Amino acid sequence: MRFVPHGVAVLVGAAVSVASVAVHRSVVLGFPLGLLLALLTTFATAWAMRDMLPALATSYAAGWLVPFGFVLSGRAEGDYAVASDLRGYGLVLGALV
Repeated sequence: MRFVPHGVAVLVGAAVSVASVAVHRSVVLGFPLGLLLALLTTFATAWAMRDMLPALATSYAAGWLVPFGFVLSGRAEGDYAVASDLRGYGLVLGALV
């Protein structure tokens, strides 16, 4: 029963990771709003979990990084979901932080 919060944190991390990849390319009036939203959501959720229980932030980060690693490895067609441009590099840099 003590592992349930960690499982939930891993699932939340995976969901935020997939959502971050989905929206990081969005631009509104020339401003990379999708990248800002992706990074803000990623860090705000980790900060909130750290305040609840410090070990939850670690579970959240693990859940965030696993799907992100699969996304970075490329797709079957040979293209990538995270492009090698400023927004893609910003998302990867945010993942490393």
